[in-house]
Amino acid sequence: MSNKSILIAILISITTIASAQQNEVYSKARIYYNTPEDFQKLMQSGIAMDHGKHKKGVFFESDFSASEISIAQSLGATVEILIDDVQQFYVERNKTNQHSVLKNTTCSGSGGGTPSYTNPSNYNHGSMGGFLTYAEVMQEIDSMALLYPNLITTKAPIDTFTTHEGRNLFWVRMSDNANINENEPEILFDAVHHAREAISIHQMIYYMWYLLENYATDPKIQAIVDNTELYFVPFVNPDGFLYNETTSPNGGGMWRKNRRVHGNGDFGVDNNRNYEFTDGANGATWGTVGISHATNSDVHCGPYAFSEPENNAMRWFVEQHDFKLALNFHSYSNLLLYPYGFETGRYCPDDNIFKAISDEMVAENNFANSPGWALYETSGGSDDWMYGETQNHNKIFSFTPEIGTATQGFWPIEADIDPLCQGMMHLNLTAAHLVNNYAIVEDLQPLMIENQTGFLYYNIERLGLTGSGDFTVTITPVTSNIQSVGSSNTHTSMSLPQLLLDSISYTLNPSINTGDLITYVISVDNGLFVQNDTITKTYGTQQSILTDNANNLTNWTVSQTWNTTTASFYSPSSSITDSPSGNYANNINKTITLTNAIDLSNAVSANLSFYAKWAIEAGWDYVQVEVSTNNGASWEPQCGKYTKLGNSDQDNNKPLYDGYQSTWVLEEIDLSQYLNQNIKIRFQIVSDGGVTDDGFYFDDLKVNVVYGSTGIENLTENGAFLGNSYPNPTKNNATINYVLPKNTSSAFLVLTNTLGQVISKTPITTEKNKITISTNLLEQGIYFYYIESNDNRTSSKKMMVLK
Repeated sequence: MSNKSILIAILISITTIASAQQNEVYSKARIYYNTPEDFQKLMQSGIAMDHGKHKKGVFFESDFSASEISIAQSLGATVEILIDDVQQFYVERNKTNQHSVLKNTTCSGSGGGTPSYTNPSNYNHGSMGGFLTYAEVMQEIDSMALLYPNLITTKAPIDTFTTHEGRNLFWVRMSDNANINENEPEILFDAVHHAREAISIHQMIYYMWYLLENYATDPKIQAIVDNTELYFVPFVNPDGFLYNETTSPNGGGMWRKNRRVHGNGDFGVDNNRNYEFTDGANGATWGTVGISHATNSDVHCGPYAFSEPENNAMRWFVEQHDFKLALNFHSYSNLLLYPYGFETGRYCPDDNIFKAISDEMVAENNFANSPGWALYETSGGSDDWMYGETQNHNKIFSFTPEIGTATQGFWPIEADIDPLCQGMMHLNLTAAHLVNNYAIVEDLQPLMIENQTGFLYYNIERLGLTGSGDFTVTITPVTSNIQSVGSSNTHTSMSLPQLLLDSISYTLNPSINTGDLITYVISVDNGLFVQNDTITKTYGTQQSILTDNANNLTNWTVSQTWNTTTASFYSPSSSITDSPSGNYANNINKTITLTNAIDLSNAVSANLSFYAKWAIEAGWDYVQVEVSTNNGASWEPQCGKYTKLGNSDQDNNKPLYDGYQSTWVLEEIDLSQYLNQNIKIRFQIVSDGGVTDDGFYFDDLKVNVVYGSTGIENLTENGAFLGNSYPNPTKNNATINYVLPKNTSSAFLVLTNTLGQVISKTPITTEKNKITISTNLLEQGIYFYYIESNDNRTSSKKMMVLK
């Protein structure tokens, strides 16, 4: 693309008639480009390429106006129209109201799935395709103040600022003494910088109701509200939102900017291009990248920095406070962005802190977290201003969550609204914890505990932006087979984001049996509340029935490319990787499979462990570890500690590895669901036709098993084998392996509560099988199960049900 082409494109954008800007058709389209320079030229031409699906070096997919598509074509870009009229598509799609957000059914615990959050009782859908209208949002906020007058203020305008159409920007404060401005850490939540991003305010209202309704019963929520001042600005751009509401009352409105009248028939400035940040190296950044000076562009930055009343209101509001952290909600792309955004490759001075705290914020919803420039360069954005421009306010750790998938777009269907709100809960709650004294603890124990005495290891990482940095870690036994544990550990004056390794001793009951479950709670007390994590392990002496040091391919059947490499390894002298000569190739589907099947027929527990590292194009390419029970006829992806769920451009909703893990980590995959079977194991890498990277490495692979005190083959005529339930703890279903002796006339799996009362009695008839029982209707707690057959019964085993 030549500079002359850019000039022509800008002239085209400037001369677009006003009526077209007001009533243009928007299409879902892919704009293809070849080089980073081409992408920058598209951005400079005024096309909004900040919310959407970005396959770097290939295309950017979003909802584009007819003018934007024309500009892209004038620059020589290829444009693929996916949906002609996306606004009409959003409205028609909503009539079907079928979920596009799928609940993970594959993983439990580490490696996937989002905990369920009960919808607040006062939370409502709205009349605009399920989303709340402006008036409905205000009514919700008024209801909050009416029902919880001590916890939230009535809404108030931000000083005397009014929008171009004469509206106030409102704010509310939530705290234990909401009507008193206390000396507590402050956090800011704002929404609707961009008018068509209705989920940004809807999920905020969900979160606010959740805090209020759970304050009296949830110690974590109490700790937030009692020790924090939470400020909410529901609409940064009320004029634009109401314009969409007026033109598209059923949802689907595509207006993005505010409603400034330019006097030439054009309207609007992009409020998220109108802030200023003066960089010490480059000077003022407003109006430089990711913007347009053409008044009809969706990314028009305004005539000068802070030209817009909405931006001036936000500046005044921020300068009256000492916000430690801010969330500026947007949609879409399933991202969590942070400074800087104005220059590619430019990391802010606190990048290590942003990375550490954002890793925890996205731990449940698996949003990709990175500096804003990693997706697109922009100037005049809220994050760079809040964090970097500190002459009149203190530094703010400012983030932009981009909520929703490319499939959902700017107007998700109504059935997806609640899952999207729930998917933001951990991020929002964690953000509120982060402005106080806060740390997380990671259990480091292997799945198996082999010794009756030893140490339980953990990592503790300080993430809180304020506070003493003092934390107390405690381990509390849950199962009676833990005889004792050591004293709590106190960690004092931890810096941010310091990571420490420590341990607490344990002694198991001498009568513990191989295969018994060991459950304990590891907790961290930050002085405000206690964060608890329930951990379950299995007791027994592990035997590695397969060990591979990755120094050769003797144990493997290879589908091209996979081979050993000495370039990187966990233990000398090599590891195995998909592409030992460089980056993996485009459009591949290559596997490496253990040649011999693994026999788990006599095990009471089994797991796969290996060390791994990877660099894989996130959101597109991926690696999976898979298991087959039918000699390779079909394969099932496996969940590990480091897997996440694939999207619609990958193996949708299945566990996989992508993104970047630059240091070696120990991955463990539970194989308990395959007990009493012969299995095959493989690694698979899949790539598309775009970006490639270094790939996946693994080393020191083991298949570990625990055998019971008596093997299955030694069962007596009257005896039965009963395995451990999995997953354990469970929320929905539990599967149990068992073996019945020959000639068993009748047998039952009996489930009881802790009082010995029978909950269910399920017939089982096959000699060697497994059974899945539903736990959906059970209360949270401990349950026991056993097999009753031929007037005999096995010993009971324990199962934990969570809600």
